[in-house]
Amino acid sequence: MLVAIAALTAAALGACGSPSATPDPDVVERHVASQPAGDVVRDYLDAVQDDDQATAAVLSTPGFAARDVWQDGEAPDLDDVEVSDTTTPYDTTWSSEDLKAYAQAVNVRATYTADDGSTGTAGGEPGWGYVLVRHSDADPWLIASAGQG
Repeated sequence: MLVAIAALTAAALGACGSPSATPDPDVVERHVASQPAGDVVRDYLDAVQDDDQATAAVLSTPGFAARDVWQDGEAPDLDDVEVSDTTTPYDTTWSSEDLKAYAQAVNVRATYTADDGSTGTAGGEPGWGYVLVRHSDADPWLIASAGQG
């Protein structure tokens, strides 16, 4: 377990580009324990709201962490955040090769109200989602994509 935590910490530090940034050890411990996908999204949203890029990176695939503007200090303040505990299978047929490399992919819905007036909804229905991936049931979920859908 300590080796896994050290590996995740090293990956997060590399993804963030900041040698002094360290992820929240409590979040890393929960994550390594393969928490449910909805909890990964909750921890991720908390991390980006706290400008904790190292923790957000631990919860993400390297590719998502590298291109996610919310992990670069661009996250709006979010209120009324609700993350579903229900997952739906995600079809990776039309996805990038990076996403297709994972054996399992699910979608997790989230709603919110942002300080800029935008909402994480589409037509009043939950419309913001996060795609999470992993190689096997023994691996933790990682956020690989986000957006309307």
